[in-house]
Amino acid sequence: MHVSPAQIKRCELRPGDEVAGPVRAPRRSERHPSLVHVETVNGAPAEPPPERPPFARPTPAYATDRLATPDELAAAPFGKGSRVAIVDPPGGEANALLRRMVAKLRESHPELTVTVALAGVRPEDAAQWPGGEAAVVGGAADGSIDEQSQAAELALERAKRLVEGGGHAVVVVDSLEAIAPDAARRIFAAARNHEGAGSLTVVGTLAVSDELARLATTRIMLEPGTGARGDDAPTVSADSSTVRADLLGA
Repeated sequence: MHVSPAQIKRCELRPGDEVAGPVRAPRRSERHPSLVHVETVNGAPAEPPPERPPFARPTPAYATDRLATPDELAAAPFGKGSRVAIVDPPGGEANALLRRMVAKLRESHPELTVTVALAGVRPEDAAQWPGGEAAVVGGAADGSIDEQSQAAELALERAKRLVEGGGHAVVVVDSLEAIAPDAARRIFAAARNHEGAGSLTVVGTLAVSDELARLATTRIMLEPGTGARGDDAPTVSADSSTVRADLLGA
């Protein structure tokens, strides 16, 4: 759907905003339907545009509001605004752990908006994500890096807009290494807890502990090969850790 530059300027739209309004069919020289006018932005009246600080303006702080996770992650807790790296060596099978994690978050924290961005995963693993558990974007390994990077970045921008409105969002990326390096860095670094406001939690998988893992506030290390046993239970290494776990009551 085409949104005109004038509409973007008048309503002060940002990437990831969810807009609604009447739509007209494309005319002869146009490729897409066009928005006649913007009625709502993120569910609120479009005009006058609400005051909202840029996402990066509030001072970030370490997470203090602990999130519920599967029992095997008790030694590596994380909270709203955490930056979580799951280091998944060959055979670690993080996909199964992620599905349980997302199910637990949605069960225990209805205030969270959870989006899963898949990039470079096996088609069989992509098919195991039930649509009702979270918004799932991207796809399996047959998609291009550019397409999957764009899907992950759009998920990030949508999450940012929710946080600017005081909401709490979680973006799960499996895997960060399957998208463009610059995009992976932007997405992972965006996680933050805004004191007295919203939060953005980012959970990303990596095959090796690299520079992205060093940015993490929680590192979950999976033992290699333990996911191949067929019991859907990868083993979490004792090397897993959380920065300032004391703030989460751990």
